[in-house]
Amino acid sequence: MLESVHSLCLLEGEADSFRPLYDKVGAYASRNLAVIYAVEPDTTQTVFRMRQHGLDVETLVESGLLTIVGRNEMYSIKRTELDGHALMDIWHDVYIRVKRRSSFDGVLAIGSAENFIGSPSDHDKLVKYEEMVGKKFEIPLEAICCYSSKAFEAISLGNLLSILNAHHSIAHGGTNTDEWDPLGIIELAQKGMSRAVGEEVTNLFFRTLKLCYRIDGEAIASSPATLERMLPRLLGEDAARSALTSIKDEVRRRISP
Repeated sequence: MLESVHSLCLLEGEADSFRPLYDKVGAYASRNLAVIYAVEPDTTQTVFRMRQHGLDVETLVESGLLTIVGRNEMYSIKRTELDGHALMDIWHDVYIRVKRRSSFDGVLAIGSAENFIGSPSDHDKLVKYEEMVGKKFEIPLEAICCYSSKAFEAISLGNLLSILNAHHSIAHGGTNTDEWDPLGIIELAQKGMSRAVGEEVTNLFFRTLKLCYRIDGEAIASSPATLERMLPRLLGEDAARSALTSIKDEVRRRISP
């Protein structure tokens, strides 16, 4: 059964991090579910790695069960200027071509918006694009968005949490999934802050947000940038920097393979 949801996957390491995705390609293809794979920049290298992993790439491609697209082609800066609507159009065109090939029971789309990471000014575009995709689909489509460790580190905490909120689930290593609850941000923030600045300061911070600024857990969950903005205002720059790093560590633990 295909889950018609939008999931996020953190890829730790280099080439080895793709192996769980290759397992997913094989598993889905065996169930007559087509896969669009647009994670790696070099399609030749992708084919080589998939073969080494034991996938019969040629047969899968010829049957239409596997479509490999280079990441730089799918997320072309030149063609799209990283505009969410333009990117959605490209994905839609590939999806339609795959569906026309045969009577597949559904499609799994695996992509990586790594091209957004080069410039901080593009990070807001990335958030908008992820939100545009949506959490669930009314068609037999499942989507997994992959982020490298480099991308994770480059994105601000506020944007990172907003990206997480745009997804229905977390795909740990591309395999096991569990649903993401935006309110989980509060627990992660409290754990991270407690390690960085102590439990007493952490409790005082959240009480002050609620009593003086009328910012409660739901407000932070719906607008995570608020947390990032208020930390230096209430704790000072140095303590806020330490707290932000520690919170990010907690987020990494939550979404790691």
